[in-house]
Amino acid sequence: MKIVANGAIRGLAGNLVARKIGNQQILQSRPRKAKQTVATKKASMDFGQASNAGGFVRSALSDTHLNLYDSNMVGRLNGQILRAMRANPDQIPGKMCLQHGKLSRLANFQFNENSNTQDFLNFDIESSLNENNLLAIEIPKFKKDRDITFLDAAGKMIVIINAMAIDFAKADYHIVSYTEIEINCAQLEGWREAERIEVDCTPFVGCVVFVGLSVLYFNNSRGRDLLINSRALHPASIVGAFNVT
Repeated sequence: MKIVANGAIRGLAGNLVARKIGNQQILQSRPRKAKQTVATKKASMDFGQASNAGGFVRSALSDTHLNLYDSNMVGRLNGQILRAMRANPDQIPGKMCLQHGKLSRLANFQFNENSNTQDFLNFDIESSLNENNLLAIEIPKFKKDRDITFLDAAGKMIVIINAMAIDFAKADYHIVSYTEIEINCAQLEGWREAERIEVDCTPFVGCVVFVGLSVLYFNNSRGRDLLINSRALHPASIVGAFNVT
């Protein structure tokens, strides 16, 4: 405890803290240090793992979201990764990791809540990984003027499907496949035939493969293609995620 020149009391006295704010003498209870239980410490460690994994996913799929995501995306992604980790009952609290989680829980994660990919594409792109580590991406047959949402300001749109392999142990990622479907918005009639993409993922054993989907709109009123997507409108999502073993 200390008494300063003007008579004010400052310092500690037992569980009380004395201080002066303006012309007022304030006495407060001494703040107590919060004690974490074993369970809360383990939960904190798992949340840290989910946050780290979320950072790698955002980096690896940067060509999908283009940083045009909503303000809550980082928290939403970390939360969904944590749910995927917890969905495997064999994981030990405090030692959980995404590689051993239920990766199917990440399918259809939307990077931008303002523009759900299902509102712009009326067909589903399916992905799977078989026991021989063959990644298959199925693009169904679709009718352009019926199954796609066009923008009046867009002269062209591109649907991008890219797969990335993330090695969480080595903090690295690799390109697995990249596909563009270009559509001329001035020619809306007709069908696009179904397509199947197959990639051998054996070189990526130990990684988690993520398949991303995005829809880009372009305006060429100035003689060159200009991307008109923004944080207000950027359909982008995770189609699937698979553990390559």
